[in-house]
Amino acid sequence: MAQQSRTQFGYRRHADQDRTGTNMAGHPVVVVGAGPVGLSLAIDLAQRGQGVVLLDDADRIGEGSRAICFSKRSLEFWDRLGIGQRMVDKGVVWSVGKIFHGASQLYQFNLLPEEGHKRPAFINLQQFHAEAYLVDRVQELPAIDLRWRNKVSALEQRNDHVLLTVETPDGPYLLRAAYVVACDGARSSLRQMVGAEFAGKVFEDQFLIADVRMTAEFPTERWFWFDPPFHAGRSALLHRQPDDIWRIDLQLSPDADPGIEKLPENVRPRIARMLGHDNFGTAVMRNAKYVENKTVVGGKNPRIENVEIERGENAGNRRE
Repeated sequence: MAQQSRTQFGYRRHADQDRTGTNMAGHPVVVVGAGPVGLSLAIDLAQRGQGVVLLDDADRIGEGSRAICFSKRSLEFWDRLGIGQRMVDKGVVWSVGKIFHGASQLYQFNLLPEEGHKRPAFINLQQFHAEAYLVDRVQELPAIDLRWRNKVSALEQRNDHVLLTVETPDGPYLLRAAYVVACDGARSSLRQMVGAEFAGKVFEDQFLIADVRMTAEFPTERWFWFDPPFHAGRSALLHRQPDDIWRIDLQLSPDADPGIEKLPENVRPRIARMLGHDNFGTAVMRNAKYVENKTVVGGKNPRIENVEIERGENAGNRRE
């Protein structure tokens, strides 16, 4: 059974969809993607007095834990947006990590050994909780126009504006924006539309990610294994989350079939070997500023970050 958000938002037709031709609607800023980075950016702009249209092609909060590790810097940024304390209250606070090779501990680190800081080094909080709190804050700000099930299908850059084609359940409409910010994730369609493709090496690693419901005595620390005895030749990661949910990431071979690997009959034995028992329930199994003319690429788009070192969403919120 999937551990997921129960929050779903209905599509609403906007008056902009009734404007055509030279009468099309225009806005100073359009943010594409209502994930943590897009929502945070929209709130930040609105609190500075800037009107924002925020578009997302879905109508719900994402499923599963997805991003879970939010850094001190992200929490300090969210304090400025008025939601930092809510994140900390729900999240699991941690600063200590341990690295193992086989059954032997190689290294231990503390990311915040000094006392007196307002915010912890990290909290673990499922992304759907973070997104829900951000959406709640968005709804408090009249300067943000959040439109669900509005998918940008085309982008044309003009001399003084960007022309967007937006697909909805009622059909497409045109939208003019002085600036567009692409916060639509690692597989950004807007990045492709402006020709800003990724450059660099591709690593063909695959990971089985499981959210496991159980009561355990493990300390609230980040544990990472190279070549663990329960998953020979690969790596593994263990993180505690709120509500007795534990995040387990298991590296798979590059040629593994994701559809087969995430079947419960294949997942449970792996997790049982890791934990030493089978008394658990599986929740989810699943496998510098960058500007291109008038379209700004934000979030996890400027570069892909390794989720195993907690840089994905946190890097998006750090871009200045």
